[in-house]
Amino acid sequence: MVIAIIAILAAILFPVFAQARESARRTQCLSNIRQSGTAMAMYVQDYDEMAPSVVHDRSGKEDDFYAILQPYVKSITMFYCPDRTEWTLTPTDDCGGQEGINPQKRCIGYGYNWGILSSVRLGMVGKRIRFPGGYIEPGISIASINAPAEMMVYSDTGDNPRYTFCSNYIFQYYTSLTSNAGLRHGGQLNVNFADGHAKAVKWKAGKLGSDIFGLPKSTEDQLKYCANPDASYSAGGTTMTCRDWVKYVDQNVNWLKD
Repeated sequence: MVIAIIAILAAILFPVFAQARESARRTQCLSNIRQSGTAMAMYVQDYDEMAPSVVHDRSGKEDDFYAILQPYVKSITMFYCPDRTEWTLTPTDDCGGQEGINPQKRCIGYGYNWGILSSVRLGMVGKRIRFPGGYIEPGISIASINAPAEMMVYSDTGDNPRYTFCSNYIFQYYTSLTSNAGLRHGGQLNVNFADGHAKAVKWKAGKLGSDIFGLPKSTEDQLKYCANPDASYSAGGTTMTCRDWVKYVDQNVNWLKD
């Protein structure tokens, strides 16, 4: 009888404990991403109100957003999400990136808003500029953001080794999802916005061909990829506004059902 009672109590309590642990991890993640936003606010004050760029050179060196923000945070661990535990698996899948500041080579938890798609640069960085030693995705002017409180800057991501949360990269490490509840934090990803605030946003995942995509569930939240929803960009021979690129992704992906 005593054993039966203990077994029943364990069955009741263990899921509660698991939920409490996940709640603590989600809270720690939210704190991390809010601090990332604070670091970026300090950066833009020092650099004429320009958002961080992403720089690549032909020697293989790369300065991603978390490397650029290091002088303001002085800690790589702040960029680890407690719910992202992957490490480098192969020489060509290097979670450490190329900045030399992540010796553990644990995957960074957060990505930078390059735009709704990796080829549509209407987020925090502009069109790629090439120079003799490499190329750069230049950061945009903060003044060019229509509504900073409605503009996503950093989010939980599954991308690597360059860390973005473009819709076609954000969930690339999921290969056998059956529901959105299986996403990180139960599908409520933490997001930092250009005005500095951070919050959990409900996300969804789906497939377009063999590629895994992700978008916020809310149509209103999806537009928060755009610095200016009415700005146009050409990719793959098609020119559309950011608003229409967002709609294109939402309408063409086979989204998971909850």
